Amino acid sequence: MKVKQNMSMKPYNTFGIDVNAKQFIEIEHENDLISLLKRFYAEEIFILGGGSNMLLTKDLNKVVFYINIKGKRIVDRTDNHVTVEANAGENWNDFVNWTLSKGFGGLENLSLIPGNVGTAPIQNIGAYGVELKDVFVQCTAVHVQTLTIRTFSLDDCDFGYRQSIFKGKLKGQYIITSVQFKL
Repeated sequence: MKVKQNMSMKPYNTFGIDVNAKQFIEIEHENDLISLLKRFYAEEIFILGGGSNMLLTKDLNKVVFYINIKGKRIVDRTDNHVTVEANAGENWNDFVNWTLSKGFGGLENLSLIPGNVGTAPIQNIGAYGVELKDVFVQCTAVHVQTLTIRTFSLDDCDFGYRQSIFKGKLKGQYIITSVQFKL
């Protein structure tokens, strides 16, 4: 975990807007996320993934949690499918390229979408007739108040066009730490 004060957010948003965060904490492990949620329970926090699909217009007078949990792995393999898991801090396009380099089809239409893996289910990203929900198996997330870890299945996520339970009913209640895909 890396903690910085009065940090420029310019390299952390796709518009490159130079605003500052009062406190910036780079989170690299799920356990650190849970510890920090305990520590900053009474403070207003700003969750940051890949920094796309947002516009920062003024300094952030709050604690920024930059979710940078890395890692990807093959979970299961059959003759017809492979299940892969990527942690929330993985760059989305880099992850798509990794799956393609392994010969795993299913995400190629979603290449070049900016952002990180952990934020992809929130918006049910999509392009060229494919949506995340078409390959989604499950995601793991931490509840920001109870600190419990929950696994959300495809049905749990209530995916719609650029919509999910994380943008609706459960907005702001969970932080996604990993996502599994069937390719």
